[in-house]
Order: sequence, then C-alpha cells, then structure tokens
Amino acid sequence: MNREERQGDRARQSRRGFLRRSVGAALAAGLAQPARLMSQVISAASTLKDDSHDALARVVRVTSDRVMPLRVVHRNILTDALNEGLRLLTGKSRIADAWHALLDPRDVILLKFNQSAAERIGTTQAAAEVLVESLVKAGWNPNQLMLLEAGDMTGDLLRQTRRPDRRWQGTLVNFGESGSDSFIAALDEATAIINVPFLKTHHLATMTSCMKNLSHGLIRRPARFHANGCDPAIAEIVRSPQIRDKLRLNIVNALRVIAHTGSKADGEVVETAGTILLGTNPVASDAVGFGLLNEVRSLRSFPPLLKNASLPRQIVTAERLGLGTADLERIEMPLVKL
Repeated sequence: MNREERQGDRARQSRRGFLRRSVGAALAAGLAQPARLMSQVISAASTLKDDSHDALARVVRVTSDRVMPLRVVHRNILTDALNEGLRLLTGKSRIADAWHALLDPRDVILLKFNQSAAERIGTTQAAAEVLVESLVKAGWNPNQLMLLEAGDMTGDLLRQTRRPDRRWQGTLVNFGESGSDSFIAALDEATAIINVPFLKTHHLATMTSCMKNLSHGLIRRPARFHANGCDPAIAEIVRSPQIRDKLRLNIVNALRVIAHTGSKADGEVVETAGTILLGTNPVASDAVGFGLLNEVRSLRSFPPLLKNASLPRQIVTAERLGLGTADLERIEMPLVKL
C-alpha cells in the first residue's frame, strides 16, 4: 500500500472504530501515542498478578464494538462485559464468587446511578437490569438491592427491589473545610454501595464520574459544595465513613460519554464509547476515566481538558487525603475487548 492509499485508509476509519482500538484510558490527558499505549495496557493485562506489591489499585476496562449498535444497548453483550470485568478485577472465574469477593451475602446494597443527562445518554435502564440480574443470580434477594437515580424507565425493576428512603438523615456531618450537610437516609439502611456513574465533562469540576456521583449525589444541598471547582468538597465528602466504609465497587458506565459541555450537552457531543470501567477505588477509577474522557475528546478534535497532562484538582486532593492513588504508573489497567 502506497502513502496515498494508507492516508485514505486512515481517513475512512470512523471515530467509533478509532476509539475502541486506542487505549487512551491509560493516559492522564490523552497525549501519548496510541500504539505505545496499546502495548502497555495489553502487557499489563497479560502480566497481571494478584500479589503485586507495585500497584495499589486495579481498574479494568472492557470495551465492545457491538454493545451499542444504533444507540440501543445489547444486554447480552453488556452482561458479558460485566462478567469479564468482574473476573479480571477479582481474579475469580465464577461470577458468583467474584461478587462474593466484593460483597457480603447479608449486605443491603445501594446501587447509585446518576440521573443528570441520563435521558440523553440512554443507557441506565440496561445497566440497572444487567446489574440486578447478575446480583440476584449470585444469591442476593431483590429486597437487598436499592436503586437510586435509576430513572422512571426502570419502574418494574424499582417495584421488584427495595425502595430507598429518600428522606434526609437527621444529623449534620462535618466534612471539614468544605462545610457540613446531611446524607440521604438510604445510607442508614445500606451496608454496601455499588457506584454506577456516567463519564462526563463538568463546567466546574472539569469531569464528573465516580467521586462526584457520590459526593454530590448523596447529600441534601449539593449546590453549596461547588465552590473552587468542587474542591476540596468532593474528596472531603467521599472521605466520610458513611461513604468510604461502604463503597465496594465502581462501575463507570461509559457506554456513551459526554465529551463536551457537561450535562447540558446535545446529542452531537455524546459519543458512543462502548466501554465500562470497573474498580474498587474511586480515585484510581476517576484517574483512568479522565484519560478515557480526553481520548473521546480527541476524536472530536477538542483539546485536552487540562494543560500539561494535569489531573482535575479533586482527584489530586483525594489522593493527598489518602483516598487512593491517581498515579497511572501505580494502577493496573487490564483491557478486555469483546
């Protein structure tokens, strides 16, 4: 193939195809060469060891070209993606064993979704159904599962599962420098949290995913905690025992990603990425998610969200406060392509 033919072939690659062939989630700001990143992440997956002392966190990326054809989620493929992610995250071959490595059979589990821009993204119902089905098959009773911000489309599922208490706790929690507020009363019942955020840009916090879905989605007056780009509020709220001690798993729903203008985005900047990220640590998951977000932006010819490969301030603060690692050199990032 001559030079002109090669250029033409590259020009014919769709944004979606490029997205799923590249591995920008290994970047902090999408600035390294995709081929080099691909070899790094595949190498990480092939050499993964449960007894590694060099990495403090593991974030599994599962992606598929077939999971969202024509913006409709293929539930069987999403189930396969969830299963493969759980296997790699926990090292367990049986899905029930993987869930039991993360959760106690007696747990009352709060599944925290995100209602902001959910209608435009259009993947919550499928994600909720797949998760509930998997947990029930693994042994949890629907009455042990509470769905928060899952939306009206999941009405039948909401009736089958435990109704979360949407009132507010009677006490104020002091978060530190950022102030105090009350948590949603559902946290009184929940003994475990599965965090299921979207991946989006945000006009104040640069990005929103794991940590902000918890910090601003479980308190009474979230608008009070947007000063200074939501920093240090995000990290201080997530550090609270009511969240930190109960958080068991983060599943970033990046089937479709908002790459620009945040929750007010129109359909033109909502990119089908066909990806989920699984990790037990929200800081590491957000660091990897930030790379994926910049990867998606690069496909639209948008610049990196921050200059000089910087991370959003809330991720840096969370690492400083001991909530997890944001250093990609210390995060195992296995990749699965279905």
